Amino acid sequence: METRRLNIKEFASRLGISTATVSRAFSTKGRISEKTRRMIIAKAETLGYRANYHARNLIGRKSHTVAFFYPPLIKGEPDYFITEIMFGVNSSTSSRSNPLQIHPIYPGSMEFCKDIILNGSISGIIVTAGTPESSELVKTAKNAGLPYVVIGHMSEEKQRAVTFDNSRGAMLAGKYFRDTGRKNPAYVGGIFDRRKREGFSTGLGPISSRLHFDEGGSTFHDGYSSFERVLKAAPGTDCVLCANDILAIGFIKAALSKGYKVPEDVAVIGFDDIRIARYFSPALTTVRLHLDELGEKSVDLLKRIMDGEKIISGESVDCELIVRDSA
Repeated sequence: METRRLNIKEFASRLGISTATVSRAFSTKGRISEKTRRMIIAKAETLGYRANYHARNLIGRKSHTVAFFYPPLIKGEPDYFITEIMFGVNSSTSSRSNPLQIHPIYPGSMEFCKDIILNGSISGIIVTAGTPESSELVKTAKNAGLPYVVIGHMSEEKQRAVTFDNSRGAMLAGKYFRDTGRKNPAYVGGIFDRRKREGFSTGLGPISSRLHFDEGGSTFHDGYSSFERVLKAAPGTDCVLCANDILAIGFIKAALSKGYKVPEDVAVIGFDDIRIARYFSPALTTVRLHLDELGEKSVDLLKRIMDGEKIISGESVDCELIVRDSA
């Protein structure tokens, strides 16, 4: 059974401080040491006190700002997947005149990110799933009573999530290879791609028994390097699904440099349909996740939560196979 949340008097009494000191800890007004402020914030997070604080903040509409938090999963190159989701988030918040903050989350930034959630300067947050830090920020927001939405899959957060079906997208790619007569498939893996692996195997049907898996990575260089590994381990490979478009572009670049024809010798399908996919040569066949729509729907769902609507279920964005020149 859920424990009743403390009011400000009860919370102050638990800590042995005045209600005025509690108020100063959550505002920029009044004198209070940084050590005391952080102690109060930490205790409030543990006890869930801030639910009342944020409710007052939202009722008064003191802030219309939305914060977007994402884990930087790719090192050394831009994260095109996150960038295109951000585009949708920014477009939707701008149309509503909501200021937008964007913050990367990693172990060293958690204290800073939690301060943003807890200091009353924002009305709600959008968090991209994928790391323990993402889950921790969602927990902080939940304990504080701050409206939040998750992009992607996170345990126990289906009602406040905007999801995409990686499994179905990969299944479509596998079925396409099977229907077009390909016999020897390979999969170049990425980050958090279990659903893609499973869906691809399902779509391949009987030829999945010949499926070769390569560890892949996330960058252009990873895709380029994977080509030589795949052809060495599975010389007859004639079709490849890459876990993202960046890997696919790198893979194709390596294939062309070695004299292979794409798609005649090896057909390649990417994943995400980032903007560069359609302008690369050969234009990339890929699974479109509608990344702009992911961002836009997350803002729409957050607005409904901020307005007090009872959310029965989250949102989902469909995917589709976009056939171009590489497969």
